[in-house]
Amino acid sequence: MIPSYIDLEAIFDHYDAVFFDAYGVLVDGIDSLPNAEHLVNMMNTSAMNYFIVTNDASKSTESLSNKFQSQGMRIPVERIVNSGSLISGYYRDQDLLGRPTLVLGTTDSRAYVAGSGGRILDLYSPTEPDVILFSSSGPYDWESTLNHLLNLVSKRFKEKDPIQMVLPNTDFIYQDGPAEFGMGAAAFVKTLEEALMRLHGKHDFLRASKLGKPNPPIFIEAIRRAGSDNAVMIGDQLETDILGANNVGLDSAVVTTGINKRSDPKEFKDMPDNLTPRYILTSLV
Repeated sequence: MIPSYIDLEAIFDHYDAVFFDAYGVLVDGIDSLPNAEHLVNMMNTSAMNYFIVTNDASKSTESLSNKFQSQGMRIPVERIVNSGSLISGYYRDQDLLGRPTLVLGTTDSRAYVAGSGGRILDLYSPTEPDVILFSSSGPYDWESTLNHLLNLVSKRFKEKDPIQMVLPNTDFIYQDGPAEFGMGAAAFVKTLEEALMRLHGKHDFLRASKLGKPNPPIFIEAIRRAGSDNAVMIGDQLETDILGANNVGLDSAVVTTGINKRSDPKEFKDMPDNLTPRYILTSLV
């Protein structure tokens, strides 16, 4: 499949709802990207049906809204769908209420788990967790933390009492400045999963449950809020934004302001269809 070029006017004319990724589309991790402020102001003024669909689980929707406000964009909480907001439903569906949970992440991440009924543990708590939730790639030391978790998860697996691992944010990398990038929690978890597989072979219990893009739950929630599945996902990462939209039957448009740098449709000719967007969006105006 070869994508075609499209502009925002055509997108707004054709779709009932528009889903935007945040990092690499509206912000570079520090500041808003060119034309993002104008776009958000225009969508608010015109009462357009738009939502920010982000894998960021390190911030609450309130913190995200405040962050966007500091970057010149007034995006109300009700227009933000992030992977962290899916944690409560996951805890309910998996019957994890009251279960001791190790949260590797921020204060907001811990609040998500506490609000979902999880009992928060620290990394080296004498109580062993039943759940480990990975919400961000810091500020803990990777090597010592990986070694600790490798031995803990392996021990519990051998005892036939496996620890449930949860990864809300499946981004391997993310934009962290105009020309800077960071390693996401998914890179940390992938390393742990690979080590566990080499010790014990392939088992579902040794793989983290994924909540964010490209997995369906976050898109299902966005569609529910939008009130329509005639929607398009605009993002910068083929492996999350585009793959996820294709997985649930949504159209997608890729930008060139973040991780993806392919701007010519011919550059997608050898790309698997599930990683290929329908459109290339070259500008936010």
